[in-house]
Amino acid sequence: MKNLIYLGIQYLSGAFLLWLCFAGVAWADEDRDATPDERAKVEEVLKKQSCPSFDDVDFIFRSNLYKVNDVICNDGKKYDILLDKNFNIVSKQEDRD
Repeated sequence: MKNLIYLGIQYLSGAFLLWLCFAGVAWADEDRDATPDERAKVEEVLKKQSCPSFDDVDFIFRSNLYKVNDVICNDGKKYDILLDKNFNIVSKQEDRD
């Protein structure tokens, strides 16, 4: 009986540790900061679109898109912009907050 309890505890402990490993990988791979080269390319594209100022650039793995937050364009409005891997703008939405 003691052996069964010991084996059960070992099994549950191992399963829990395995779950933690996979959960950590899933959370860690959701997005990342853009590299300096990627950020420079984004900046070049946005300047051509009369949007010279922005805050942060992240690459989102799930959608394969770059998300640029708080982009300020020459019209004075603030936008959130998505670009594809070739740095083409695929979405430009006015930031409401």
